[in-house]
Amino acid sequence: MKVLLIIEKDSTRETIIEHLSPRGFDFIHYINPVKAIDNILEISPDMVIFSAVDYPRHWKPFLKVLRLFRNREESIFILLKGENFPVEESTKATILEVNGIIPDDLKDPLVIQQLEDIFTRYNVLDDNRLDRRYIGHAAEDIEFIFSHPVTLTIISGTITDISLNGLCFKPEIPRLTQDIMEGIVLENCTLRVKNSFYNLSVRVVRNNVQLSFKFLEPSESLSYNLLEYFNSIPKLELDKILHQS
Repeated sequence: MKVLLIIEKDSTRETIIEHLSPRGFDFIHYINPVKAIDNILEISPDMVIFSAVDYPRHWKPFLKVLRLFRNREESIFILLKGENFPVEESTKATILEVNGIIPDDLKDPLVIQQLEDIFTRYNVLDDNRLDRRYIGHAAEDIEFIFSHPVTLTIISGTITDISLNGLCFKPEIPRLTQDIMEGIVLENCTLRVKNSFYNLSVRVVRNNVQLSFKFLEPSESLSYNLLEYFNSIPKLELDKILHQS
């Protein structure tokens, strides 16, 4: 998927690339929105992430041109807003077919969650998981381990997002998983949700540094415990904020 970034702030751009590049996105970056408009037909982006903080006067003319040849299903347009984004601008964004508006503070896990929700809504990641994804907030609460299908090496790592139907996994040692083929089924994987352990099978949907897995016939007990975990996430975030303050 080709992603056009129209962002001036380096930290914002780097955070987006860090979060999305393991999933196979290709990035084109412009700091001149007028030049991006001139080249929009040539670029033909699948997704645009545009900073209204950096360029408050340019996102509307850019989007008008984009929508002349690509509708909201063909090209996802995500607008990054600041703290004082006017209500009337939100109304204009709806009329112009913006797909989503999120704060530009992408270091905030809750903002990343909003970005993931947009991806789920428009099936951006194309890995057959249409339910809501949640970011892996606390490594001590959730963990996934499996064996390499050929070498039988135990693979550990970090869950980067999880839903009721699957998860995205960043291996601790990427070279150990680079030869795992997409489409194969991995048996006897272990998923820990807090103090409960589940044995399950998964299908490898994508392998591009990070691996995307789809659960095969997850148990009712696993689904129930995952829902409880998801419902606890807002409290985890609140506790973290209170602890920091």
